[in-house]
Amino acid sequence: MPTGDLKHRAKRWNERVKLVATLFNSVAIVTLAAALINPIASKHDDVLADGGWILLFGAASSHIVGQIVLTFFRAEE
Repeated sequence: MPTGDLKHRAKRWNERVKLVATLFNSVAIVTLAAALINPIASKHDDVLADGGWILLFGAASSHIVGQIVLTFFRAEE
């Protein structure tokens, strides 16, 4: 296979990997926002009350998965 074709395939793969990582990080941001806005809207002072810790754990987990996805990059050389 020509080198240019392999480079092009690697670039396409890396763009897809970046899109998936961005998806997971965006979900993490939205989940974190929900974990912080929900107690404010319901007049609670404790973020961890009423299952808020589950949202925080979900946000952290989603972010970690997004970072793990980035390890699937391919060399473009």
